Amino acid sequence: MLTIQTTLNNVSFLDLLKNCFGHIKSAHHLTLARGILSYALTACPLCNSPVCRDGYNIASNRHTTTAGTKIKKGKVRCTKQGCRFSLCVDKTITEQLLAPFTDLYESIMVSLRSRKCSAATIAGFLKDLFVPYSDEHIRKKVDELLAEHETPPPQHPPTGVIVHDEQFAKIKGAELMRISVLDAGNPNVYYDELEADRQAETISGVCKQIKGKVDNLFAIVIDGCGSARAAYRQAFPESSIQNCLFHYAMNVRGAYSDEVGYGKGRRSFPLEHLIGFFCIMNVFFDHEREIIELRELQKKLNEHLQRINRNPHYKAAEKEKFADDVAKKYAAKAATYLRKVKQARRRKQGIKLQLRTEEQAKSLLEKAKLENIFPKEVTKQIQRVEKNWEDFTHCMRDSRIPPTSNKAEQYYAATLNWVEKNNLQSEGEFYDLQKIGLMKRYGIPFVKEGVFSDFLERLLSLKLAFDSG
Repeated sequence: MLTIQTTLNNVSFLDLLKNCFGHIKSAHHLTLARGILSYALTACPLCNSPVCRDGYNIASNRHTTTAGTKIKKGKVRCTKQGCRFSLCVDKTITEQLLAPFTDLYESIMVSLRSRKCSAATIAGFLKDLFVPYSDEHIRKKVDELLAEHETPPPQHPPTGVIVHDEQFAKIKGAELMRISVLDAGNPNVYYDELEADRQAETISGVCKQIKGKVDNLFAIVIDGCGSARAAYRQAFPESSIQNCLFHYAMNVRGAYSDEVGYGKGRRSFPLEHLIGFFCIMNVFFDHEREIIELRELQKKLNEHLQRINRNPHYKAAEKEKFADDVAKKYAAKAATYLRKVKQARRRKQGIKLQLRTEEQAKSLLEKAKLENIFPKEVTKQIQRVEKNWEDFTHCMRDSRIPPTSNKAEQYYAATLNWVEKNNLQSEGEFYDLQKIGLMKRYGIPFVKEGVFSDFLERLLSLKLAFDSG
């Protein structure tokens, strides 16, 4: 219990002071008089002699310095000669008074860590607030605070469609496989773990966990991995399996790179093969504008090559060199155009790719085969589509099934960037980042509710109590 002796300076703030000091737990009755907090003892507990109050100590705590106030702790002493009884306000009482300060700084630590700030960056920020913490202290404190939170479970009812994808990650150079399963229609994450591999046995274990979290699963979007297909087919025989069209595009592009690519990473193609690539992509999504522009560039290139070949002043070696230079020039023009189109589609109000109907897709596939000559490995990718047509076109028959696993790719980008996923120090670090990512994804606040208002109220109360006494 606390007795407050009011002064003219604090009488109007009595309720505020009582609210600040009323929650203190102490074995002794407390008194606050003339800006000094002490125990309200009238007799010595050892000899029952009268006691006196002589002087006070200043609480030594970094938070009091930050707040710009000094908590004065009075000393109670026995007046009888020979009795050595004296009692100063216990440290735990000042810690209770400063609890909102600690809550605020801990909330700042977690909030900054959720923005992927390092311990050194957080320490620098808090140092600017005149709170000196070491990097190691912050690292340990953030780990402790995150450990207090369980990994958030899915927050929404399942929609019946899931997206499966994998990402390579490295922990101190050791390569692991991050396997993730997300709901296609809401933010739910049903599985996100580090595994040693992505073999069918591993993914079968994933399927067992999914069964307990998703009822009436009718469709699964996968990246085309054979082991994932086998595991999901066995676990969910009645569900449709949609091959990700984005991963298929990457496979086609890789086939072109292997056979006709040149330049850095073999990422550039001759113009005629670039047209062939977009003719294949046009089967599933509307890429007519790119094909029209690329064919126009091809026409101009052919005219330029004809002028070179008709020039009687050029030798054969010169014609070959000039032709090669011109071909690369037009390939560069094509690449510049495609970058602009890509950037335009990424804008908020940009033109979005339109998914074909199944009838359109069949017709465009036959047209692409007639109009283009494809390299051998690219032909294999086309044959793969024809052989597994059903699994590439579920999205065209049911609008609830997405055509790609891009939702998982976006989740990966939001949780671990390229540098982070290749420089993890431990599995604990991965799961801490994952927990932060899920809290942000589900809208779970990092900062304790009311922590800022509690801090300001407590700071004002302490100043009224000790600075104006």
